[in-house]
Amino acid sequence: MDDSLEARILKAAAKADANDLPDFPDDKSDLPSDYEYEPNDEEEEEIVEDITESELLKYLDQQQDPLQVAQRLFYHELNTLTAQKHEHDWKLKCIPNKCMEELYAKGWTQMDYLIDLDTLKGARHEADAWLQQGKFMPASRAKTSEEDPFRDTNARDDAIVWLDPAANDNPTNFQKVLDFFSGPLHADLASMIRLNGKTEYQLAYYHPDNARYECHRDALPTDDPDDTTQRRVTAILYLNPGFCNSEGGELKIHGHRSASGLEDSADRLIHPLLGRVVIFLSGVVDHEVCPAKKERFALTAWMR
Repeated sequence: MDDSLEARILKAAAKADANDLPDFPDDKSDLPSDYEYEPNDEEEEEIVEDITESELLKYLDQQQDPLQVAQRLFYHELNTLTAQKHEHDWKLKCIPNKCMEELYAKGWTQMDYLIDLDTLKGARHEADAWLQQGKFMPASRAKTSEEDPFRDTNARDDAIVWLDPAANDNPTNFQKVLDFFSGPLHADLASMIRLNGKTEYQLAYYHPDNARYECHRDALPTDDPDDTTQRRVTAILYLNPGFCNSEGGELKIHGHRSASGLEDSADRLIHPLLGRVVIFLSGVVDHEVCPAKKERFALTAWMR
């Protein structure tokens, strides 16, 4: 059986029912060509039915648990006694072993203090300067309707700027942050997960007038090690000093549901505090940004 992502998508898109096909004539030993085509008959118009991304994800999740699909991209099972006995061999540079185990077991994890405070504060000042200089553009207009006809332009209120670690005009502190993401953080993840493509970097700004991003998923679940189209890992760094619980802007991670539809974990709210890093499997975790009542910056890296 072909359980590849492409095969499962084709199954989801197959709307025709075999019962709708014409009956084969009982008195015909073979099907002549003129049975298939009558020149006087009007040609039946083919109906193409669109399927939304949420419908597709629901279908794929019913076929296979997305967490189990993504776990097959790991080089080793991490929730076994054998794996835990060999934790010292992982030799991770910055991600604690416990957090890597959480990423495997539940699809997401969070960490604090991976980057020094001076760099974080400096990066926030640089982000504020970019905002004043008009560097950001509304994310809803990042692609035209022709490029992405299924984009819901009302789903998000943030403004964004794309970044590149190899650019020669990055501010000092942001360059340090990008070097950390593309260096030790990526190295740790690539040592445990099959990564096979480029990484995208995006800085997002949420205005304090209840800017939000509706529930979504960053990729379709895949276990194909050769795939370069689907994002595999999402890593987010928050740049918000003094953020209080009453100021909103939390990252809401929706509880995981098994392929049978049973919920085996509750929703979680993560406050976007300065220096906090959240990592999750892109094709697994449904998440949203709750309405913000204070300016909110987040740097996201999507690793393929």
